Amino acid sequence: MIVSRFVARRRIAAGVRPGWFAAWGLVALDALMLLAVLGLMFMPVMSLIYASQPSVIVTVGIFFVLFFLPIQVVLILSSLWAAKSRYVGSDDKFTTL
Repeated sequence: MIVSRFVARRRIAAGVRPGWFAAWGLVALDALMLLAVLGLMFMPVMSLIYASQPSVIVTVGIFFVLFFLPIQVVLILSSLWAAKSRYVGSDDKFTTL
């Protein structure tokens, strides 16, 4: 989300419309960076879950908040910026996002 947003805003301001791989490659880069961070978080979170042994509902809630939500937010926002950077139209209605 950070890389794709930064590069897409710069491209939009410059009036450059990237190709498919240039736009969506940044989404893949954001996803890989997020997976690396979540991978580093996984074992400490599992250690805390094993140590405290919360109920199944609480465990699912922890995984939902710490893993599922960040993945969805980052991938959706990165995809929006990739699509926005590739948008070609007669009027740029979407310049204030």
